[in-house]
Amino acid sequence: MPFNKLDHTAIGKIKPRFKLETPESKETVMKLILDEAKKDDSVVVSTFTRFIKLRCPDKHLHYWSPVMNLTFDWDEYDKKTYIRGVIGPNEKVWSMFMFFYIGLIVIGMFGGIYSLSKWQVSGDTSLLWIGPLCLFLFGSIFTVAKFGKRKAHLQMLHLLRFLRRAVDPIECVRTDK
Repeated sequence: MPFNKLDHTAIGKIKPRFKLETPESKETVMKLILDEAKKDDSVVVSTFTRFIKLRCPDKHLHYWSPVMNLTFDWDEYDKKTYIRGVIGPNEKVWSMFMFFYIGLIVIGMFGGIYSLSKWQVSGDTSLLWIGPLCLFLFGSIFTVAKFGKRKAHLQMLHLLRFLRRAVDPIECVRTDK
């Protein structure tokens, strides 16, 4: 499974995505993955109706450990199951980073508008540092997120190899549809 080799827009992506297709039913594919997980103790699996969550066991977890979410959809028209996967940080880490991003955007926008209007009305330039500071913090948080992605790279590859090993017995190919 060549990961993001076809997608050259992946420079800024923090949560890479992929899509597989197979002529097997979604129940068959999910059963294959769950059976493989029973044999392999290096992956922890959580299942839901049409959703599987893969992660590393607790003894190997660190702050940046990735989680692979797989969604299975049966297409009646094509008679194929589509497996959509997304790999990203733990939900708590992802929520924290989104909170910081959104907070900096809001503070930067409203603080920047307020400081520019104050500068135009009264000539006071004491708050013009808000915009550059927010841009610097935004870039710093993005850099930290990229560092975390790099630190979690080996575990991400392990999860991808596990998935490939689990679906090897059936015809399963990567698609861009």
